[in-house]
Amino acid sequence: MSDERSRSGPILRHDERVAPSSEIAHADDERISKHLETHFGGVGMVWHEIVSERIHLDVHHVPATEQRPYQVLVTSGMSALPMTVPQGMGAESSRIELCMLLPAEWPMTQEAFADEAVYWPIRLLKQLGRFPHEFGTWLGYGHSLPNGDPAEPYAKGTLLSGALILPPYLLGPPFFSIPGDPPIFVFQVVPVTAAEMSRKLEIGVDALLDEMDKAGVDAIGPIDPARRSAHWQ
Repeated sequence: MSDERSRSGPILRHDERVAPSSEIAHADDERISKHLETHFGGVGMVWHEIVSERIHLDVHHVPATEQRPYQVLVTSGMSALPMTVPQGMGAESSRIELCMLLPAEWPMTQEAFADEAVYWPIRLLKQLGRFPHEFGTWLGYGHSLPNGDPAEPYAKGTLLSGALILPPYLLGPPFFSIPGDPPIFVFQVVPVTAAEMSRKLEIGVDALLDEMDKAGVDAIGPIDPARRSAHWQ
């Protein structure tokens, strides 16, 4: 890892993978499913992983409703292993799962997933779910990860080319943590543009969110692949 720093903290560049294990770790899927049942009344479907490395990582789909007009994707598997958190943080911060919010009209069929412009949010969740375990690192509040170096858009027709890690504010604080032992926290993956990632390194995540809000850019709602990048004077 490098020791570069920005105003928002260290910049970590990972180029060495952790040696894979012959054992595949499984998360407490029953506990995670119960959490989703409590908050959403259940899930629509689960995309079960067929081939796994290090962890078995599934993706739960929660359909949109009139009261919650967007779909929710939630991983189950990232928390199977603890992340390598910095010394002093404590083990209670080492296990997380990830979620993403999608518009109600986003296609959710196997046929639609043949189009990368449709499938990329699921691919991103799977990549990020494995990332800390592959590189011996961690993900937490305010972290941002580009889609390559230099960052490339996730699909044609979008400027979104990086991921910001935030609490799932729209889902409410009770959803942020999954009851039980060991603690498991849920973070939202918020796709952002390259300009927004650069700005976050300059001023920090909280100031970035304030600027995006003032610019009329929704940072925490369902993904809008066609949205513009926030602009600054």
